[in-house]
Amino acid sequence: MESQTSPTPPAAPVTVPPPTGLSPEEEKAARRTQTIIIVAAVVFVALIIGAIVLMASFPAATVVARDIAIVFVAVTTFLIGVAMIVLIIEVQVLINMLRHEIQPLLHSVNDTASTVRGTTEFVSQNLVSPIIKAAGFAAGVRQVTGDLISVVRGVRPRAKPVQPVQPVQQGGKDGKAGE
Repeated sequence: MESQTSPTPPAAPVTVPPPTGLSPEEEKAARRTQTIIIVAAVVFVALIIGAIVLMASFPAATVVARDIAIVFVAVTTFLIGVAMIVLIIEVQVLINMLRHEIQPLLHSVNDTASTVRGTTEFVSQNLVSPIIKAAGFAAGVRQVTGDLISVVRGVRPRAKPVQPVQPVQQGGKDGKAGE
């Protein structure tokens, strides 16, 4: 019987798509959005090409469309100008508010912070520091006292423990005292 030692063909490489971190529903939504964008771009380009062809075919309609576009651009420019004026006025009002309302408020907050800082330093120097020093002194005295007591206990000779004396019972056989 022949031994089956023929070489095995190498396994085909497995291609795994890179992880995107999206769920299958999110991937479908992303593809759908991408497809919609591509279709919209193609339709927009087709409309532009169609408009150019129509303008070349009908020069009278092109003149009318041009006039309408000029009016549209003029109205849009007017609206943009009005919006810019309103924006400049609003910025002026904001600057005025910052100067006359916010700046005094900030000065007041700064003064309050300085007062709090001074009060904190005063309380720290005149109340907290003495209490900490007294507590430290008391802890030191307590430690020294405890050490002295343990030294005195260690030096003092120990007395022999006293055995308690058992009282002697008097009486009869039954152990009752004097009948």
